[in-house]
Order: sequence, then C-alpha cells, then structure tokens
Amino acid sequence: MSRSASAWQMGAWKMGAWMLAATLVLGAAGAARAADPPPVKIGWLSSLTGPLSSAAVAENQGVQFAVDEINKAGGVLGRPIKLIVEDDEDRPNAATQDANKLADVDKVPVVIGGYQSSTALPAGKVFNSKNVVFVVDATTNDLQNVGPYLFDVAGLADQAAALIDFVKTDLPNAKKLAGLFENNPIGQDRSKVSEARAKQLGMEYVHAMLYEVGAKDFRAELTKLMASNPDAIVTDIYDKDAEIIQRQLYEMGTTDFSKFYSYNLGAFGSLDAKLTEGMKGVDYATAGQRSADFKARYTAAYGKSYTDAWAPPFYDAMWIVATAINLANSLEPQKIRDAMWPAAYVYQGVSSNGDKAFNLYGKQPTDTTHPLVFKQGKAVPYGSGGLIVFRYPDDRGIARQFAPTEEEFKKLYPNN
Repeated sequence: MSRSASAWQMGAWKMGAWMLAATLVLGAAGAARAADPPPVKIGWLSSLTGPLSSAAVAENQGVQFAVDEINKAGGVLGRPIKLIVEDDEDRPNAATQDANKLADVDKVPVVIGGYQSSTALPAGKVFNSKNVVFVVDATTNDLQNVGPYLFDVAGLADQAAALIDFVKTDLPNAKKLAGLFENNPIGQDRSKVSEARAKQLGMEYVHAMLYEVGAKDFRAELTKLMASNPDAIVTDIYDKDAEIIQRQLYEMGTTDFSKFYSYNLGAFGSLDAKLTEGMKGVDYATAGQRSADFKARYTAAYGKSYTDAWAPPFYDAMWIVATAINLANSLEPQKIRDAMWPAAYVYQGVSSNGDKAFNLYGKQPTDTTHPLVFKQGKAVPYGSGGLIVFRYPDDRGIARQFAPTEEEFKKLYPNN
C-alpha cells in the first residue's frame, strides 16, 4: 500500500470515528430530550374579560406565582405544571363551554377557578359530572350541594352572618338594617343570610337592594334604599360597580358613609377618599405566620401588592392541589380528590388564618376576616384590630384529615 493510500485510509478512519462519536453524542442528547417528562396539565378558569376582569388580575398572578414556585421545587410527580387557561368572560354559558372543553378536550384532572358564584356553580356541575376536581373561591351556599369533586378555599355565604354580628357589636342600639348586594347567586345568598341573622339579633331588615352587575345607573334603586332610613346598610359590591355606586350615592347627598358595612371592604380600596370615609366592615384575612412573607414575595415579583382579597386563597388552592397530586402519586381525579383532605390538613396556608383544612363537604369550616374602617382613603384596623372568626356550629365546622368514605359521599350527595 502506498503512503498516500495509507494516509487516505487513516483520514477516512478518523472521519468515521468522529462521525460515530458525534452520532452517539447526538443520539444520547436526543434520548435525554425524549426522556424529559411531559408537563402535568392543570386547568385555570378565570375572568380574563368581562365586568370582573380587573379584579381577576391578582387572582391570575396568585395562581401563576404558585405554579412557578411549585415547578422550581420539582413540580408534581417529578413533572412541571402547565396551566391550561380558559376565559369564562363572567358569563355562565361561557363557563359551561369552558368546563366541557377542559374536561373532554384537554382532559385535565383538576381545574382551579370560579371567582364568582354565577360561573363557578354551572362549571362546577359540569366538572362534578365528569369527575374532574374543581377548586373555587366562590361562596354561594349552593356550591355545598354540587358534589364530591368540588372544593372551596373560601367561606360560603352562611358566614356573612359574622358581618351582622359585627354591626350589632358596633351599633348595639341598631334596630333597622338594609342590604345592598349583587343580583346573582352569591348576592342573593348573602342578602338572605343577612336578613335571617338580623332577625335573630332582634333587628328588622327593612330593604333589600339587589343590583344588576355591570349596570351604569343605580340612582332609582339607591333612592329607595336610602329612603328606608336604616341604622346600617350591609353590602357586598364588585370593584367596578363600587366605583359607580359610591359616586352616585355621593352625588345624591351621601357624604357620611359610616352607616355602610361591607363584607368585602377591599373592593372600595381604589376609590377617592370622599366616597368611603367612615365606611366599616370586614375583609377576607390574609393572616397567619406565612402571610407577611407571601405578601413580600408577591410584591417583589409583581411590583405591587395584590389589591383584591382573593389572590392568596387561589395561591393556596394551587399548592393544595400540587400536594394532593404528590400524595396520591397519581393523576387519576378520584385519587387526587381523596388526597385533597390530607393535603389541606397539613398545608399551612397564607389566606384566612393559615388553616386551610376542609370539612366533610370539601369546604372551609371557618371564615376569618379583619375588621377595618376607611380613614382618608385607607382601610385601617378597626376596634381591637383582632380577627373575626366564624365557624359552623355543626359538623360542617369540623376539619377532616381524610376523605369521606363512599358510603358517606352517598349520604352527603344523594342525587349524584
């Protein structure tokens, strides 16, 4: 063999060896990529558009903040979480369509969302019928009867009775109460609960104003409300509606708002001081040993703190779901459902007072709020500044560590 042929063969051998090595390396890299676990899909049903879209901004951030933290910590089942986001537009029909898509097309085992009862209730019925875990922070009492796949990380409307107790303590001589609530499932529930509790405490419920969400002129209804001359007005108003209602009250001559007591005082936080001065009430508590740290981390991430009370419970909801999936070691909805009770029992939350355990219905057995008053446009602690805690007096007030048995489920939900 000539020197040139030998050199050529040696070069060809080296080239072949290099190509083989490159193939092995690239093949190994491709195998590694192929072995990367697919993300776990979790549904997020939110009001991205519609009358409550501005209030939903903080909720969206709260959920995403939790997902980022969970993924940084290793995800669930060793896989990252991917949110599948749907917009319910604050409309029941849209919520129903979104629920069917998330269950049938995306095939998610869990959905978080349901900011308002009018969308949470129809979506919850769809998810329960399809055995998809649904975690909400809506508060209509009807949510309790939907079925075993629906969980709630905020108190139901029954717990609005705590606001009436607050009014009676603050105004012991009050005889007449009136209500100003949304004309939707939660507003209707809170009005009924307020009237019932007022009568129990010896007060007369003289007028109930149920307003249409998103309307632009409430003057005629507000005239009737103020003409009833109540000692106190208990209310719950969505953020955007509060801007219009408070301004129209002011233009009609109401300059002293001290007789107004709100179940959701945070909804008025962005208004001009003259539209809220003296107004009292409660706001869903973000309290407990981890709440200050959460607020600081949230503020650092988004440049400002949440302005609505519901970002913290939705943050908690995502962490409870992630913990439940890991405890179940499965993405089967029934196994996740049953793991929700022990997950919430051991999880230390940032909303309410940190205790996020569920009762037998998968709902919060307690509701914890702050007493507040508006002074110069700022909601500041009122009275002793302590927390107001409502707890159901029956078995709904008992936190459970483990899921009900199938026999218990049948008794709780006989129509399912």
